Amino acid sequence: MLLISCGPETIEKRSVEGQGYKQSFADASFILDQSINKKEITIAEQLELVLETAVPENMAVEFPTYSASLGDFTLKDSRALPARMTGSGDDLRVLHQIIYILEPYLSGTYTIPVMTVTYSEKENGAAVSKLVTREIQVPVRSLLPQDTDQVAIKDIKPPYSLPPDKVQLFLLAGLVLILAVLVLFGFYFWTKKRGKKISPEIKPGPAEIARQELERLLAENLLAKGKIKLFHLRISDILRHYIENRFGVRAPEQTTEEFLIKLSQADSADNILLGSHEALLVDFLSQCDLVKFAKHEPSMTECEKTMMICREFIEKTAKDIEHLKN
Repeated sequence: MLLISCGPETIEKRSVEGQGYKQSFADASFILDQSINKKEITIAEQLELVLETAVPENMAVEFPTYSASLGDFTLKDSRALPARMTGSGDDLRVLHQIIYILEPYLSGTYTIPVMTVTYSEKENGAAVSKLVTREIQVPVRSLLPQDTDQVAIKDIKPPYSLPPDKVQLFLLAGLVLILAVLVLFGFYFWTKKRGKKISPEIKPGPAEIARQELERLLAENLLAKGKIKLFHLRISDILRHYIENRFGVRAPEQTTEEFLIKLSQADSADNILLGSHEALLVDFLSQCDLVKFAKHEPSMTECEKTMMICREFIEKTAKDIEHLKN
């Protein structure tokens, strides 16, 4: 229980609470409590110092402020707690609190100096009273034993090294991994480069060209359109160009007689081939000449026969040349 006087003098009472320490100061109107959470600490610990006072609502409280240190201690932090109401009725008061966090650096006895708290009226700011605390001595212990001569400082341990067999194993595994990566990259680029190679273009032979021309001619449907002469001109040119490309005889503008004479002058292998199919060729060219020059109008059957003779000549000479080559 605190002892409070009726005069202006300060009355103090000290108490020990658990591991902490508390002292109270009072005058006729105000009470100030100062406490620390530990009576002694080590150099690895922090000390918590609290100032606490309760005043009427019309009074203001000013706690002391510090920058970097508080007495022998280093001031790590200070924070004022939100004011709160306490008591009831005529004893209703506003409780003000501030906490200081202190920290030592070396062992020894540290001093918390006297601290002054000022009380003033809120309305006009006039100071009403001041309460001053007393010094507090706080022992700070070292973490080392008292007899430091017996403390042996061990030398730094050397770095650990892998056993020789494991080092060789890791080196071998790394080498195998590098070789595997190189092989995979080489295979990837080889297949990629190989895929880019363009296959040589296969040009169609004379027989294939002639077949394609015949298919295009039939697709134009000239016979159904009544263009008999144009049909025979086109089919005659197709066969003449086939013979030119196949036997090397360049005479598409010659008459049938001149054309046959030119063919007879071809080399011996081609002479043999042409001789075996001369009847088909003469029959075809004669039919075409009748339409082109004699204004002959053949029937649909005769036109189909002309187409059949042209196809037959191309297919037989194409097969025979393969037989002669083999």
